[in-house]
Amino acid sequence: MKLTKRRRNLAFFVVALLTGIIAPAALADPFVDISGTSGLALNGRNKGVAIADVDGDGLLDIFISNKGGPSHLYLNNGDGTFRDVTEEAGLEETGYAMGSVFGDVANHGKPDLYVAKGGRYEIESNRLYYNVSTPGHPKFIDITESAGVGIKTFTYGAAMFDYNKDGKLDIYCANYGVGQRNILFKNVSTGHRPEDVKFVDASDEAGVGSAAWAWSAVAFDFDGDGWDDLYVSNGQYPGEGRNILYKNLGNGKFKDVTDEAGVANNAWALGTGVGDINNDGWLDMYVSNYVGGNKLFLNPGNGKFKDISKSSGTARDGWGKGTAFGDTDHKGFQHIFEGDCKFSKQFYHNNGDLTFTDIIDRYPSMKLETIRTKGVAFFDMDNDGDLDLIVMNWEVGPRLFRNDQNDKNWIKVKVEGTTYDDPAYQYRSTRDAVGAKVRLYRNGKMIAFRQVMTANGFCSCPPLEVHFGADANYRYDIEVTFPSGIKVVKKNVSTGVFHHIREDE
Repeated sequence: MKLTKRRRNLAFFVVALLTGIIAPAALADPFVDISGTSGLALNGRNKGVAIADVDGDGLLDIFISNKGGPSHLYLNNGDGTFRDVTEEAGLEETGYAMGSVFGDVANHGKPDLYVAKGGRYEIESNRLYYNVSTPGHPKFIDITESAGVGIKTFTYGAAMFDYNKDGKLDIYCANYGVGQRNILFKNVSTGHRPEDVKFVDASDEAGVGSAAWAWSAVAFDFDGDGWDDLYVSNGQYPGEGRNILYKNLGNGKFKDVTDEAGVANNAWALGTGVGDINNDGWLDMYVSNYVGGNKLFLNPGNGKFKDISKSSGTARDGWGKGTAFGDTDHKGFQHIFEGDCKFSKQFYHNNGDLTFTDIIDRYPSMKLETIRTKGVAFFDMDNDGDLDLIVMNWEVGPRLFRNDQNDKNWIKVKVEGTTYDDPAYQYRSTRDAVGAKVRLYRNGKMIAFRQVMTANGFCSCPPLEVHFGADANYRYDIEVTFPSGIKVVKKNVSTGVFHHIREDE
């Protein structure tokens, strides 16, 4: 039968779409499960995930905290596969761990690793590893004892942030158990060498040493005053708990503003994810509750959050665990992936009007029903500009999903601080500029906002680079506000580009 021109065109389109000749732009977030070929061990009682370029080769590597056995450091091969370099890197004693975190505590230009430990037969001490890696050769040195951070407190989640803006990353430990108070370690290092790294316990001085059975903490500037605040997720059986929002007063002390901000939660929260869901420049919170429905708190910028859980379509009453925010389809809004600990995961697509649609049914392998999911994180593992997803799971091991969006509708930014050693600045920025705020502008209007953070969600450390979805038909301005207060603006940039922005540009 002779085909008409219209039928021939239709037939070509179908074949082209199926074979990939036509880019799948209309298919939002075309995720592919590559777990089986990734090189990651698909077993273990995985708890946390931390992402960083540990060896400086430009590729993001993965540290997986295992609560029921050895933890693993995987070096990124750059082709969608990873190799286990745990022993080579000197990290073979990092097992039975939870929410570990990367951060440059010595301002030496490399991400150091703080391992939040649990223990098999008894509680073991947390460990701090100083990074001495070179490209292709990961290596860490254990400096726990000399640095003074080897507490035995069953730390479920750790976060790094510069709470006093002295240019040094501090460590906050969210500790779980009877009589276990949270601990804030103030960084008092005197130099960049391993022996120079020192911390002191500033919990009481700062007023953040709660003993409320904490699971995780996230540090971010909720009120826009330039000082990173702290939100701690708490809870215990049978579902009792009260989260705490600590406002940073800027003088080394914090104030509990939970009730006036309306975010007590009063459930059993395991993790809290932070992101700007409506692109207004204020960071919102999604609280994952193990008992009680999950909560989405909108931040209108007046110091009081608004509970929009029900109206937004995100009030799932499951066994909430871990959350990640990311613009996975490059439409300009951050979506939410929720790692439920018993039922199907949720993948909430942001509709742009403060409502979300769960699209998890598009990806059956992502649902992981009846699997106890823990930490989750978005990151660009193959440097193609779109966000891939890694999911930690109990007993069955991690799952890795590659995002085949494969377009140019993105901008990535890595910031670098330079005032950490300069006494001329009243406030300083750390080398990796944790706490920096990155805004994206188009035609003079801010269209997206991110903040650089070391911990987000449950037992998850996202990469310190930030990612935006951005229409390739336009050009943009990038504005970075460093913790020191210095602003750097890059004007008229195109999409599909990775930008490294220094504080002294």
